[in-house]
Amino acid sequence: MLTAYTLLQYLLAVLMWTLVGRGLLRVMIPGDPMRNPVYRLFTWALWPVLAPLRATLGRVVPHSHLGWYALFALLALRVGLYMLFYSQGWLVLPAKAGL
Repeated sequence: MLTAYTLLQYLLAVLMWTLVGRGLLRVMIPGDPMRNPVYRLFTWALWPVLAPLRATLGRVVPHSHLGWYALFALLALRVGLYMLFYSQGWLVLPAKAGL
């Protein structure tokens, strides 16, 4: 179970840091950021996160603030995943040697 937990955490971490990188590129690139291939790659990679948020929060949250909600959702998923695995006893930390 530790392997499943680690892989899920890595996936969520990659999505979270891709979102941060996309935000930094948006600030640094003048004009239309969609002309930049790295920005387009980040946008494509974040589609599974941004599409459901855009569908549910699209009328309530301005489009420019959607990234902050996505970052909060990914962070909440990471913390929730840790809480779920730990509460079920699936995360067994290794015993300390020599004590």
